[in-house]
Amino acid sequence: MKPLQLLRPKSGKEIPFLILISFLVTFLLSRLVVFYLPLPNFFLKIRGVHVHHFAYGIFILGLVGFLSLVQTLSEKSKLKLSLLYGLGLGLAFDEFAMWIELEDIYRDRTTYDAIVIITLILLNIVYFADFWKKWGGHLDRLFKRLFT
Repeated sequence: MKPLQLLRPKSGKEIPFLILISFLVTFLLSRLVVFYLPLPNFFLKIRGVHVHHFAYGIFILGLVGFLSLVQTLSEKSKLKLSLLYGLGLGLAFDEFAMWIELEDIYRDRTTYDAIVIITLILLNIVYFADFWKKWGGHLDRLFKRLFT
């Protein structure tokens, strides 16, 4: 079996897989652009206020959510929207510390923590759903015994 075949998602997990990939690619590209290609005038200013790219991500997430709710979508359209959703998620969470701390901080560990958590959640959805189906009930009973 080839190494890349191991990364292929199971049938039915294509949408979360595409969200994961587009999320990670967007995060990595936005970090590369900000750190290594600091392009002047590559951002939008409205009345002297810099519009950070997390705002674009939030607009994309809102648009994808709206379209997902009001449209009857084909499987192909869902796959395309999953790429857009991952893009919006990556842009929004690339500046997570800014919208949590309400300060203009870009290089903060809070953002990396959020990226790791989202990545782990998506990895669990894509690759470990069978594990959680099998062991989730056992863990639920264990937590109830321990904490109630």
